[in-house]
Amino acid sequence: MIHDKAILKQMNAPFREISGCGNVEESGKSNEQFLQTLLDSIPAPIFYKNKDGKYIGCNKAFEHFLMLQKAEIIGKTVYEIAPKELADSYCKADAALLRNRGTQVYEAHVKSSHGSVRDVVFHKAVFYDEKGELAGLIGVILDITDRKRVEESLRKSEARLANAQRIVHLGNWEWDIVTNEVQWSDEVYRIFGLTPRKFKATYETFLNSVHPEDREFVKESVNKALYGKMPYSIDHRIILPGGSERIVHEQAEVIFDDKHKAIRMNGTVQDITERKRMEEALRRRIDTEKILANISARFVKFADFDNAIRASLADIGKLSGACRVSLFQYSENAGTMDNSYEWCQKGVMSEIRQIQTAMFPWWIKNLRADTVLYLPDVSQMPPEAAPEKEFLERHGVQSTLALPLYIEEKLLGFVRLDNITTTDEEDISLLRVTSEIIGGALARRQTEAIINRLAYYDTLTSLPNRNLLQDRLQMAIIQTKRINDIMAVMILDLDGFKGINDTLGHHVGDLLLKAVADRLTGCVREGDTVARMGGDEFMLILPDLGHALNAAPIAIKIIHVLQQPFFLDGHKLSTTASIGISIYPLDADNKDGLIKQADIAMYQAKGEGKNTFQFYNVDLNVCVNTKCS
Repeated sequence: MIHDKAILKQMNAPFREISGCGNVEESGKSNEQFLQTLLDSIPAPIFYKNKDGKYIGCNKAFEHFLMLQKAEIIGKTVYEIAPKELADSYCKADAALLRNRGTQVYEAHVKSSHGSVRDVVFHKAVFYDEKGELAGLIGVILDITDRKRVEESLRKSEARLANAQRIVHLGNWEWDIVTNEVQWSDEVYRIFGLTPRKFKATYETFLNSVHPEDREFVKESVNKALYGKMPYSIDHRIILPGGSERIVHEQAEVIFDDKHKAIRMNGTVQDITERKRMEEALRRRIDTEKILANISARFVKFADFDNAIRASLADIGKLSGACRVSLFQYSENAGTMDNSYEWCQKGVMSEIRQIQTAMFPWWIKNLRADTVLYLPDVSQMPPEAAPEKEFLERHGVQSTLALPLYIEEKLLGFVRLDNITTTDEEDISLLRVTSEIIGGALARRQTEAIINRLAYYDTLTSLPNRNLLQDRLQMAIIQTKRINDIMAVMILDLDGFKGINDTLGHHVGDLLLKAVADRLTGCVREGDTVARMGGDEFMLILPDLGHALNAAPIAIKIIHVLQQPFFLDGHKLSTTASIGISIYPLDADNKDGLIKQADIAMYQAKGEGKNTFQFYNVDLNVCVNTKCS
């Protein structure tokens, strides 16, 4: 541009010698030749016009630029050598220059006779005749087409780079350590939540954007790179102006001078928040699947059901961030929810308790509908849940999640998680799966308990049956032998039971058997066993007797208790019992022998007139009778 202005200045003197009429032919031949030679020697296209807008001269460069001969240009206006839309703009600019005088610079397009379009900068100035009157204008054209293409290419390249940085949330920065000047790309500004170029970036202002808990780590990492020449590749958190938190990855290289002093640091910063969230979600998913697998594996075998439940509740608590996880089992008959298992974080108080279902109708109603109760804010519970809200708030529960344990349309209970931190629907769904696994385990245990009870307990009296009795007797023999003690086996048969059963019916007979079982249980110690052998026959195992004759008072007590009348289903019933007693190890040292000899003694008692007892060893009977007499 300075070069073109110099050309215009050099051209002013010759043009002052041009007459006002602008007719080149009127000038002297020497001036004309000199002027043309001067113009042709200049590589930039030059033209000049009179006040009427007609071309009165140009140089060779202008001819080549328009791809026209000089004869096709001189004496014509722009409308005759340029398209109308371009001619209009040229004419308008010329008029403004002639009106305002002075000089004029502007960018425009020029179209040659062959149709090619070039980008140019016009530098124009007016010139005067020898009388000092305005004679016309002279123009110099600077072809900037190539420069424009380079600039456009650079602009597009920068735009592509900026777009690429925006897409991958990756910006670049430079830090001049000597001057403490920091340059950020636009994407860095966006990552930090700032408007590009409206924020003075320095190392200190960068540190102020770093999360306070990460600031020392970042400073230490920078110092290690500057002074220890260690790689700089770190992840850290930043705080945006609005208070939101993001995670970024920074990577940089340090440039050192010939004295090994750090002078510049160039790097990139990338927003990896979403990637980190996805990685965290994937990690949680893997951890959750591991927990599910562990919980499932624990309940394959019921070797230690209680510990399996507690370990599973701990897994659930750690997964959800809950401070306390409780397992409540529903007792429909008692109308209670019993908190039988619980896990608590360290420092959190245990709250094992029993809940009366009648006191929490809203809660129980939802559980019975198999509804997952997620209450992120207990204070916002609906009005109909007022009792539940008051109960939870009283125990410091701010948020809770209740997962019903439903198996085959039967409510077994629920798992309650207090003050949970997870709010993700997928996490809650996975927690529901864990509760279903636990519910299945509880149902299986209940089923196995029922099967076990049917196998080892009498369905009418709930006393141990013959199968369990065999096990109990064998264990009692082993224990008695180990401590070198005495134990007794009693077989009891009701006298006249068949008559009651036949006259009053099996229903009354069953009621009598249950009543007898209750009275027998009340006659023995806690460690003794009362079992029903079948029909109206019962067996008692009495360990830790110390002496064989100590079985006699128990037999006497039983006979006395059974002599008392029974009031059953509107009937007053009376019955007695015949009891046979065998002693370990005096009579036998094995279970079959003890049962057989007690049975023999029982029939001896019946032979003695019933309502009495007999030892298998006759000498013991004599001792008892002597003692009684």
